[in-house]
Amino acid sequence: MKTLTQHTMRCPLEERSAAITVRTDPERYPSRRHLDVNACSLRPSTSFVSSARRAYFSDLAPLTSYICDADATPRHHFEVACSKPCLRVLNAAEPGAAESVRCTSGVSDGLELARQTLSPRAIRPLWFYSL
Repeated sequence: MKTLTQHTMRCPLEERSAAITVRTDPERYPSRRHLDVNACSLRPSTSFVSSARRAYFSDLAPLTSYICDADATPRHHFEVACSKPCLRVLNAAEPGAAESVRCTSGVSDGLELARQTLSPRAIRPLWFYSL
């Protein structure tokens, strides 16, 4: 079940306060809960009018064009035109996104804390060379 939620935050791109509307799935894991930015006060949706289609008379010697299907109805872009780094910020700030570091017994906690916080590639030398 996806819902729209509103947040006020500091934009990582422009360093100004922004009001954003985000499509959120409350059922997902906290670090992936916010899915897409639907609206942003710093990047309002832009409207445009599609260009008129031109056609040419086929029976006239110098090609002469005429307007075919002129539509003056404004159209709107509904996507926010930026890289949306605010989604990463919102997902990282979500409660429960990062697992809390916990100690074990008090004896040899260094290796356990390293296992919980470092990547497996960084842990491998610690395991091989520790006694």
